[in-house]
Amino acid sequence: MEEASIELRRPMQTIVPAALDLLRRHPWPGNVRELRNVVRQAVLQTQGLAVPADVVQSALGVRDVVAGSGIAAATPPQSLREVAARAALTAERHAILEALRASGGNKSEAARALKTDYKTLHIKMKQMAIRAADFTR
Repeated sequence: MEEASIELRRPMQTIVPAALDLLRRHPWPGNVRELRNVVRQAVLQTQGLAVPADVVQSALGVRDVVAGSGIAAATPPQSLREVAARAALTAERHAILEALRASGGNKSEAARALKTDYKTLHIKMKQMAIRAADFTR
């Protein structure tokens, strides 16, 4: 979190216990790279000095909280537009991560696979705090 905070120039002091519990329970199929990307995304989305559970949940793309985990579910979105925007962001992030994994971090190749131009991919990666270097072969 400290690394992401410095890199993104967003001061973070702590992560709430429920958010930390979400990170601990996630299976991490992408290992450290995925964890690093989720933490960057959470730091980017956080408004205050502490990363809340709902932001981590959003960064993980988790829809439902495991029953009996003791973690409260995030407040539901206010509108269908917000639901659609969140789903689109999650889908875009997933597609970008998969394209970068498949291309070994080659942004030009990933952009071609996603049928978008390099500049658009670069901008979206910057907004989502995704680094191509995390996917190099």
